[in-house]
Amino acid sequence: MRNTEMIPNVPVSFQRTRRMSKGRVLTSGDAGKILPIKADPILREEGFSGNVNVSVEMMETSEKPVNAIVAKACTYFVPYLAFDQFNGSIDELNRSYSKESGIAGSQVDFFEKNKYYNGSAVVTDSTPTDMDTGSSGRATFYGTMGLHHGVADMNNSYVQAYNSIVNHRRKARSTSLAVRNEFEHDLAEAFWPNEGNSHIMADFDQKLIDGEVALNGLSFKAPLRSTQAARAENRVQSDGTTQTNYASWMPARGTLNQSLDYEITQARPEDLGGTGAFLWENIWAELTQGGEATMSLADIEQARKTAAFAKLRASYDGIDDEYIIDLLMQGITVPTEVMKQPMLIGSQTGMFGFSQRFATDSGNLDDTATNGFVSLGYRVRAPRTSIGGVVMTLLEIAPERVWERKKDYFLYTTDTDNLPNALRDSLDPEKVAVVKKNHLDVNHSTPDATLGYAPLNHEYNRDQINVGGKFYRPANDAYTEVRSRIWTNETTDPSLSTDFYLCTNLHKKIFADQVSDSFEITAVSDLTVDTNVVFGDRLIEADATSDYDSITNLVDADRISK
Repeated sequence: MRNTEMIPNVPVSFQRTRRMSKGRVLTSGDAGKILPIKADPILREEGFSGNVNVSVEMMETSEKPVNAIVAKACTYFVPYLAFDQFNGSIDELNRSYSKESGIAGSQVDFFEKNKYYNGSAVVTDSTPTDMDTGSSGRATFYGTMGLHHGVADMNNSYVQAYNSIVNHRRKARSTSLAVRNEFEHDLAEAFWPNEGNSHIMADFDQKLIDGEVALNGLSFKAPLRSTQAARAENRVQSDGTTQTNYASWMPARGTLNQSLDYEITQARPEDLGGTGAFLWENIWAELTQGGEATMSLADIEQARKTAAFAKLRASYDGIDDEYIIDLLMQGITVPTEVMKQPMLIGSQTGMFGFSQRFATDSGNLDDTATNGFVSLGYRVRAPRTSIGGVVMTLLEIAPERVWERKKDYFLYTTDTDNLPNALRDSLDPEKVAVVKKNHLDVNHSTPDATLGYAPLNHEYNRDQINVGGKFYRPANDAYTEVRSRIWTNETTDPSLSTDFYLCTNLHKKIFADQVSDSFEITAVSDLTVDTNVVFGDRLIEADATSDYDSITNLVDADRISK
């Protein structure tokens, strides 16, 4: 019996079913880009689990590359709440799903459609006939995924999920990286793999490290005093202009055992023998009045706790809304916040293995052709959610970056005072080192300029790549054929710019074919989705005679008549 004073809000329960979401992909792409491989829609009130396998073959190079080439496959679940049109509001999403007026009064479309970013503004294609509209990148995006598009409306969920993932990763990596428009279809730059300099930051919160301890008991405004003063004199120059000179020092400069003790804020010009402006020297603040400065153990403990909570708050960087951070810092759970961000549910990284073949004809026995191959696989899983979203698998391929001229700090150490000192370093209040630009390139044009900041003694967590012998990089960066086997971007005067984090302008000089895509990709995904979707029974093809009618004819429908 239902309590008449309670209104139920539990959704109606249906018999749960399972649906398949399988996919096999054959595509191609270049290194240095985040390639969208596979997308699977997840409806509301669905959960899933399954496997993702990705194999990548590297096209022929004339020589075997000598530095590592890394492939990283990752799968994210992007809830619909991460899309901008819902503004992070579950109420807005529910209203949009039900085609009701939104919070602002107008209806919000659950699916954005036919939109793309042209580099400066979002454009809506009112009569879509083809994905390729010139420079919008739609042909590249959907062509990489192997999706075709006819004369029909198309929703933007896949590209919104893609850009949501890219922006989420960029925010986590550095605040200096620009975020992408959610309808931007061109492929985003990949991150450099195995970056041995990720500990270097462009800036840091010095207050968080130093801490501040309050001094209690001080209630005054400290008066400023001086022992020297000079009166301003205006002199007319030969060209008619007026120049101000300071003269008549009181007492005269160089005079010993004399002092003028005036409180600057109270001194009057006539007290100093004239009128106008004065120049003061030997200024100090009088701190002998106004109370006694005290610092308690509680003040020190407060500074320690403040620094600890500040570190916790810093971990929430990337969340756009300050009030959400404030709630999380108060220990208040924000249930929908996790659904406003892409969730990494599986990933694997691997390095290419190479197969080198030599020519067999007598005139070209020294010629070789090299192919690379890597295979990646992992399981994915997400629990049942009321939001729904998109499961997207991405692939990044990039060579390991070679900092050939990275500084060997021990080589440049000529004084034991420059070595780590446990006692001195333990007492260091900040434990932060200023990293100079010669850290990445000892031949930097401004070697002593600041590159960034790193933890103290970071140089003794060594991660060096040394290239010598015939591969040694010339001082003038002149081209040598043997160095063409090293696949990297040789940046002049590196800094903490976009190039430091992302694979921008990665060349294809090592490949025999520098025009076509350099990698062929095959992927297989097999997801089992727990759902409310109701499926019909499997159909059986029938001939002209109905099997149901055949059986019905055998039934004696006459009743016994008495």
